[in-house]
Amino acid sequence: MASCHKEEIPTTENGVFVSLPHVWKKSLHQYGAFSNSYFNVPIIYQNNIAIPTTNGNIKYMTMVDKDNGNTIWKWTDIYYQNTMRIDILDSHQNKNLLTWQSGSTSFCINLDNGTTQWKIKRKSSFQSWMAGLDQNYFSFGESESLYPEYQESIAYKGDIETGNISEYIIPHFTLEHIIGGRIGDVTSIEPYYHNGIQYLAVIWQEIKDNELWNFQSYLGLYNFNTNQWIYEKKVMNIPNLNGVVLSKPIIYKDKLYANIGHELVCHDLLSGNQLWRKEFSQDFSFSGFIIEENKIIGNNEDRYTYCLNPVNGDIIWKTFSSGTNSEISYLNGVVYFVGGSTGKLHAIDINTGKTVWKIDAAKLGEPNGSSFRTSAVYVFPSEGDQKAKVIAFSYLNAYCFEAYK
Repeated sequence: MASCHKEEIPTTENGVFVSLPHVWKKSLHQYGAFSNSYFNVPIIYQNNIAIPTTNGNIKYMTMVDKDNGNTIWKWTDIYYQNTMRIDILDSHQNKNLLTWQSGSTSFCINLDNGTTQWKIKRKSSFQSWMAGLDQNYFSFGESESLYPEYQESIAYKGDIETGNISEYIIPHFTLEHIIGGRIGDVTSIEPYYHNGIQYLAVIWQEIKDNELWNFQSYLGLYNFNTNQWIYEKKVMNIPNLNGVVLSKPIIYKDKLYANIGHELVCHDLLSGNQLWRKEFSQDFSFSGFIIEENKIIGNNEDRYTYCLNPVNGDIIWKTFSSGTNSEISYLNGVVYFVGGSTGKLHAIDINTGKTVWKIDAAKLGEPNGSSFRTSAVYVFPSEGDQKAKVIAFSYLNAYCFEAYK
């Protein structure tokens, strides 16, 4: 059920909007509020959005019209309807196909009509992180051909049309240090195109101590066309307990930026050399970070939002916000996210660091104690007579607001 009205009066506290009129509102539950699925990343197709909904205990991915919230199609072809949710922590989309990994199950659906392209139960669990390059997608799980006595993650390459996967990138683990049978992991791949050559930036880790869980991360550059390493093992950090990549890295202006433990680091991609690193008291593991308008914007677990200079890592501003958050969305000089500790929909002007929104679901007519959920926040620029939009979810409803700018 969707509704549309703009009669509420905007409410501010200390100049920050805490309530706004909505363009439209859509209930996420047809019969009572049930445990809902979770979309960590925006799923957008032909300018419409996928949202998690329920009908009793049945969970759906529902494609809706971004302009009015009307339902276009629903999908619910999961394996265990009573116990399984459609949780999407990461995905790869190529044209009308969307694929994601959930434990040992892999799914791909056709976004034109909400039908299943394929679904597969794998022999073992895979990480939820994914990456992709056109029809190819990359996922991370244990090797079936190497190191049967150890635990590790390698990179698999899959075909989004069929779901067929094969072992793809296996770095040269030294096997010098092993704790609990674990030797190391490939955790991230990011495509990088330069001077007509398609590369893959590969981040992987090894344990560097026989008694402590000290991890060292490495950056490698892999030629996708020739299946050869350009370089394999450029050191990214000093070994420590938190020495793993905790959020998706970003490639920007021929450089790779990554959050490793409590540090942000920057590497020149062609050489692999580290250009700078910046240490914080906590990590950026939940919201990650983005780079827009030549600024790095990230939410740290120390409850501050930071803006850094990507050239040298210097802090431009920091603003007290929320800590654990949804991933960050950007539109017209403003970042939007949901705060886990506040339960509010935040908006911050990236030029000033000023918080301009802390929208409270309880001030939108929901019961006291209601909050926004730390799932994906959708943003859309203006189109013709349609003003720019921001769409976010409480636990009960999807709300569409006019963007701050």
